[in-house]
Amino acid sequence: MNKKNLILGGILILLAASAYLYQGPIRKWQSSLDKPDNFLAGLNIDEINRIELENNKETTVLEKIDEKWKIGGTKSFFAEDSAMENMFTVLKDGVSASVELVSENNDKKEEFQTNESGVNVKFFQSDNQLINFIVGKTGNDFSSTYISLPESEKTYLLKLNLNSVLSRASWYDMAIFSSAKENINKIRFQYPTREFTIEKKDDAWSGVLPYVFSVSEEKIEEILDIMSSLSAVEIPEQVFGQTGLEKNLIIIQATGEGVDNILMVGEANDNDYYYVKKGDSDNIYLITEEQRDKLDRQIRDLK
Repeated sequence: MNKKNLILGGILILLAASAYLYQGPIRKWQSSLDKPDNFLAGLNIDEINRIELENNKETTVLEKIDEKWKIGGTKSFFAEDSAMENMFTVLKDGVSASVELVSENNDKKEEFQTNESGVNVKFFQSDNQLINFIVGKTGNDFSSTYISLPESEKTYLLKLNLNSVLSRASWYDMAIFSSAKENINKIRFQYPTREFTIEKKDDAWSGVLPYVFSVSEEKIEEILDIMSSLSAVEIPEQVFGQTGLEKNLIIIQATGEGVDNILMVGEANDNDYYYVKKGDSDNIYLITEEQRDKLDRQIRDLK
């Protein structure tokens, strides 16, 4: 190979190397110069043990107790486990997600709902506030979220859907019972003027008190569904006096392996929802009229 070819070869190698550096590391470096910082990046998710969420001028406080999240201001209402797990999964991704500056105009924050119309989120470690930011509306791609700091005029687009996990109408766990239906083998029905019990033996249901009677498998199935897996339609004001629960209008107890579910049913409210509570809790829930009617049974209704 002559000297001229060596020089040309060297030039080609230099050009190729330059092109690689420009298209690769240098281009990435230039891009990072214009890329805004993600203000969530310094957040240690594992330190969070209290959350305040202000949405539509109503504030919800969530306090971590062991591995559960209790709703502040209530005696024993908790947030739904799956909702909290989903929140923290998305937050962990949000710490490293990319952001784009979309506006430096304070007047634009209303359009992106990153002003008081958004969700004001505060994360704490005990009394130490870790961060305070605003979650606005979802981006046009439905997989990103507009976010801002309360004291800043800037709005950013976070490449992650935080809105779906932090903007909820209610944080209450609406589940009243969540048990294995197949484990229930005895149900006691108590009303002001009657009481009877049915049991499951050898895979067949029958009445045992106050006398032996036949039970239709089909008719008992819907009662088993309610007594093993029941969710409230609404959480009412926690005022016992207006519920009629003290009258013992309906008390149903379903028992079995690992199951002891007692449901007390009271009177209806103005929307024809019925007040209920569990035997081991003072929490008051509302269920539908249809659910209540399925529990108001005579012996003849089960045959």
